[in-house]
Amino acid sequence: MRGFLAIARREIAERRAVLSAAAFAGLVPLAIPVARGLTGAGASEVRSWVALIVSAAFGLGLMVAFGLSTLAPPIASRRIAFDFGRPVSAFAIWGGRLAAACVLAIVSALIVWVPAGIVGAAVPWRDLFPSTSLPPLWPLILLAGLCAIFAACHAMSVIFRSRSTWIVADAALLVATWLGISAALSNLPSFLAHEPRVLAMRAFALLLLTGVLVAGYASVAFGRTDINAAHRALSLLLWIAVGAALLAVNAYALWVMAASPADLKKGFWASPAPAGSWTIIEGRARRAHATFLYDTASGRFRRARVVDWNRPAFSADGRRAVWVEGRDGGGPFEVMELALDDPKSNPARTRVFLPSYPALLVLSHDGSRLATVENGVLSIHDLTRGKTLASARVAERSGEVTGFFLGDDRFRVYRQTDTERKTRRLDVLELDAASKTLAKKGGGSEFSDGWLLLAANATGDRLLVIQTRSRQTWLIGGRTGAVLQKLAGEASEARRSAGFLSDGRIVVAERSPQAARLRIYLPSGDEEESIPLPSARPIVLGGEVAAGRLVLGVGEERDGWSNLVDVDSRVVGTMADRLRPAARLASFWQFHDGPEVGSDATKLFYAPDRSLIHLDPTTGERRVILGKDLRP
Repeated sequence: MRGFLAIARREIAERRAVLSAAAFAGLVPLAIPVARGLTGAGASEVRSWVALIVSAAFGLGLMVAFGLSTLAPPIASRRIAFDFGRPVSAFAIWGGRLAAACVLAIVSALIVWVPAGIVGAAVPWRDLFPSTSLPPLWPLILLAGLCAIFAACHAMSVIFRSRSTWIVADAALLVATWLGISAALSNLPSFLAHEPRVLAMRAFALLLLTGVLVAGYASVAFGRTDINAAHRALSLLLWIAVGAALLAVNAYALWVMAASPADLKKGFWASPAPAGSWTIIEGRARRAHATFLYDTASGRFRRARVVDWNRPAFSADGRRAVWVEGRDGGGPFEVMELALDDPKSNPARTRVFLPSYPALLVLSHDGSRLATVENGVLSIHDLTRGKTLASARVAERSGEVTGFFLGDDRFRVYRQTDTERKTRRLDVLELDAASKTLAKKGGGSEFSDGWLLLAANATGDRLLVIQTRSRQTWLIGGRTGAVLQKLAGEASEARRSAGFLSDGRIVVAERSPQAARLRIYLPSGDEEESIPLPSARPIVLGGEVAAGRLVLGVGEERDGWSNLVDVDSRVVGTMADRLRPAARLASFWQFHDGPEVGSDATKLFYAPDRSLIHLDPTTGERRVILGKDLRP
């Protein structure tokens, strides 16, 4: 320890002139506002920023200079033999010089800041760290950064002063390091795995700092007065440390992205296909966002690398799925597809590229055509040939439109826009891929308030419109956009959700603080009957487990249950306690292709801890898909 302190004191004494230079540099922040004629708050802000920049640059510049000149030149000239001739260890020689450099750099930076601080300058912490205060343990982070700069500059100085052929190997290994880091980052894209990406880079930086410090010490301990021996020792330990760090971060990246649906934490969401046994499951797994296409029958799954708000799309027959492959750095983005009916299939590239993430992604019934909307432009793509068949601008903003296929080559668009009268206008358009024409088919109906939620029947000739604020519900013509009937009465405190049954009838779940009921309407819009419900708690319309037998989710997530309603006999029975349906009769992203009657989608339920349960009300069969079954 005495040797360490002796070396540090000597180095500080020999280089104390930098403190005088720092005092002179401290006058710069005072002079600049005067030279620019600034006064008041403007002068204070400029003084603070200049003082911060000059002090930081001075301190960092000293660490670079000390790292380049403190050890490598004495080793190359053999003047370091004077230190080795004294009773001090190699660690004292290395550590003492490193400590002296850190002390001089920090003290010099503070001296630069002092004059500005005396006249009222303040560090602009809020501009530097707008979301939080100073990072925890910031003094250690600062010290580690200074040590890293010193050690890295020392390594560079040793390598170039040795003039050894080892420099070729160093250059090759530097390129390999870059490739290794790039591989780890490509496996941890920020749109999926921001937290693991940051964690991996912090771990790599820590391992690299440790390696470069140990390698710097080795260059002194084993090189002594031979610069070539110092180079060999430094390179050997440095690249071993870098290699170990690269292996660690790449292994971690592969582990994160190898997550399965079983690794999803509580809070995942399931979006079942309209038909078949596949479902989209999304949530967080191993600290990253994860989206899986999961077969609830066989347990087969494939991960889709998508941004968290751009989920995959199913074809109506449940045999195809597509998604837009996410990537860092912007588009173009390629559309991927998966044949769900082929047990041996893997995600395939379609050769369809989109300029941006689409606001709308809709498959035709058999999955051969894809409709997308990017930046207000609707396009129809042929996935089998990887070709765009037709495009047309349908809106100024992509979020204003939704729609579905009418056959393979015709796509119907519902566009809602704000009017000068502060209403929402709904228009109907159709894009024909064969003739490459966009035609307005109808619309013009205006609704008084709020965004409009839409639900279409199977044939597309009827459309339900629910106003998000008042929850008033309307039946309109699917092709013309004309209002046919007003459903569910006037605006009130009642909350409503609606959808179409498989036979064309309409169901509206309506609840108020006092009571709840299920209202049944004929396809014409005339009310057929009203079924009282036993609870006025929140209601979710699930699918039909059989024709006319509708699942209702009632209550909140942790204390809810599912009812089974026979809309013909008006019988309401409890299907399962503490389970809520995963499927929806109609949803914002799948408002046309609701779950097929009796499909697996209608038999999927959430348990309170977000486990996924398959329950068949006909047979009573109950099995856990994901998580565990916490039966009451």
